[in-house]
Amino acid sequence: MERREILRLLACAAVAPLQTPASREALTFPKGATIRTVLRDVSPDTLTRATLFHEHLSFEWARVAPQSNRSGPAKDAAPVLEQLDVAAAEGVGCIVDAGTNDVGRDNALLRQIASRTSVHIVACGGLYMERTYPQDVAAKSEDQIADDLVSDANAARYGAFGEIGETSNAPMSAAERKVFRAVGRAHLRNHLPIFTHNAYGTGPNVPKDAGLRQLDAFESVGVSPGRVAIGHSCCLDDPSADVVKEIAKRGAYVGFDRVTGGLVPDDKKVSMILAFLDAGYIDRLLLSSDYNFTARSDARPGYGITLTVFAPKLRKAGVTDEMLRRITIDNPRRFLAFVPVS
Repeated sequence: MERREILRLLACAAVAPLQTPASREALTFPKGATIRTVLRDVSPDTLTRATLFHEHLSFEWARVAPQSNRSGPAKDAAPVLEQLDVAAAEGVGCIVDAGTNDVGRDNALLRQIASRTSVHIVACGGLYMERTYPQDVAAKSEDQIADDLVSDANAARYGAFGEIGETSNAPMSAAERKVFRAVGRAHLRNHLPIFTHNAYGTGPNVPKDAGLRQLDAFESVGVSPGRVAIGHSCCLDDPSADVVKEIAKRGAYVGFDRVTGGLVPDDKKVSMILAFLDAGYIDRLLLSSDYNFTARSDARPGYGITLTVFAPKLRKAGVTDEMLRRITIDNPRRFLAFVPVS
């Protein structure tokens, strides 16, 4: 059977080893499940356009990369709104802002943007990586950090914890493992989904199993893998997709969230996705571009590039429109939907 025939069959029936929906019509959510935006809670059933689970609307480059000469964030919402209008016309219905507490995420700006666009905006929080942590994190226990995260999530209307990361070019540090576990403990108290940053593609010393070790840290405190997305998996040059298949086998989502960018070219990312789909994991895949308007270029024109630039490459490789709807609409709303603690 040729690859295209396999993909066609995948689009018609769930062949994954997980108990996942067979079609969009079969998609259901737990009673009381919601997706929390910066303005209001919305029913996941109402998100019928694409959701981008990892982009940047509010970000301070100076905190994340002091050596960078990039500016930001632009406190004027106008240029962001202009790009969101374009993205909405391209089929985007919801964007998750991946800013955390320690990279200058601006909730007031997010609310201002959200009130003036048709695109739903989901805010995130947490801690990015050790080199950006506030000084007091070192002296705090996991439970104390979790207390802070839950309080922040309530005050700022987080819809997820993310992006939770580790320093480039090295295994997870003891401090980062403490934060990962603290995020996991916070999740157990408020049920918010979690997505990560990892260092794939940043250097030769990044362990290939980094994503699996991130999942280990969350599971060590009792987090269900199905509530976690392992980010930047597309930056791992792994043609057979062995690592990401192992992540999905454990029940977690795999984030291909640097499409159209990064050191791994899109043709290799497409090949990895085909191998991933051939293994039956269509319902574990999330797509996004990690786009930030302060770093825009002609090569990455806007927030909709996941749909306008990368999706056509998947179609050309044989991925059907029905499969793309499952990947870009059903999967992210299933990931983001949670039942709030009363």
